[in-house]
Parts: sequence; C-alpha cells; structure tokens
Amino acid sequence: DKYYGRLRKKFLRIYTEKQPRMFYKKGQESQELDVAFQLLVDCSGSMYNKMEETKKSVVLFHEALKSLKIPHAISGFWEDASSAKPEDKPNVIHEVVTYKNSTLPNVGPEIMQLREEEDNRDGYIIRIVSEKLAKGPEKHKFLLVFTDGEPSALDYQQDGILDTHEAVKLARKSGMEVIGIFIEEGEAKEATYQLMKNIYNHHFLVANHAEDLRLKIKPLLKKLLLKTIE
Repeated sequence: DKYYGRLRKKFLRIYTEKQPRMFYKKGQESQELDVAFQLLVDCSGSMYNKMEETKKSVVLFHEALKSLKIPHAISGFWEDASSAKPEDKPNVIHEVVTYKNSTLPNVGPEIMQLREEEDNRDGYIIRIVSEKLAKGPEKHKFLLVFTDGEPSALDYQQDGILDTHEAVKLARKSGMEVIGIFIEEGEAKEATYQLMKNIYNHHFLVANHAEDLRLKIKPLLKKLLLKTIE
C-alpha cells in the first residue's frame, strides 16, 4: 500500500517506553498536569534550507518545556529513499530527546544531531506516533509537527497531502491535539498558509524565522497548558 511504510526495528523501542505523568509546580503547591507532549521534526531533503532554523526553534520549545519541568520527547523522521521499493518502504524515527531525560540540565544539544535526510511519509509516521499516544493514560495529548508541509516519498507525491490530512484527522478523533509548525524563509507566503491549512485545518503556526517563533512559543505553550487545567 502506497500510504504505508515499514518502521526499522531498531527504532521501535522508543514507542515501548511508558510515558510519565507530568507536573507543574507553583509556590509550595503542585498540580498534576495529566498531559503528554511529542515533538516530531521532518528530516526530509526538502528541509535543507530550513533545517537550521527549525532546529533552533525546536530547541526553544524544548527549553520552554524543560523550564516548566514538563517531560517530552523529540524525534526526527524520514524515509530511506535509497532502499525504498513499492513493496518495502523503510522509515526511520530518530529519537534525540526522551521522556526520561528531557528535563535534565544538560539535555538539549542532541537536537542539533538532526539533519535533512531523504523522503518523508508524514501520514504514516503521524499514524504510528498518534496510535501510541492514544494508548497512553494521559487525558491531554499534544503532537507538534515541525515541517515544511510537503510530504514526498515513493508512490506518495500525489496523495501525500491528503493522506497526511487524514492521519491528522484520525489522531484528533482519538482526542489529541495535532499542531503543524512551519518555519518560513522570510515573509510567509499565501501558498504556505494554504498548504498548512489543507493538512492541519486551522491548527497550525507559521513563523518567519526562529526569532519570530520565539515570540510565538510562549502564548502557544500557555494556550496548550491552560487546556489541561480543569
């Protein structure tokens, strides 16, 4: 099936870890936030001119979550185009920050290991991650996808946007929030907004550069966390 790939076995372990509960402390009191965060980074070749800014932005989000002592996981994903065949499409999910170590003081530089690779079968990866998140005990789940919004892989070019949209829609039906985050080069173009809308509906953010996203991270994170407080 052109919409499906194969996840390399050595990366399967990242989805067998139990996701921990998260806490938010205020003064002497502590209120449990029943929430899970997952950040995905598109590592496709088309990200070559956006990857550095994207990584800086992911670091900013990581630091914001870490400062609030909120555990989270960060992974890059791509498809191995050189090995892909119609009957076998190997996909990679490279976890650089785990839930277990995400709030430790020295964790973060690992994010810079991510680089542009080959293809991206976004819908397939979003299904894998969202299915795992949906099985977790947390009431509130957030999946953030840092991307250039252009799914492209073997037998996937014409249907990638629709398939990714369907994967996002399915994930949302399970109760989680899925948000697309796009780092534009210079002024955001109308085509960018339309592309992100086609995939994520109105749940996306477009930033002109890393500094622009820095200004947008705080209100975005605040908005998401407020949803977890009853």
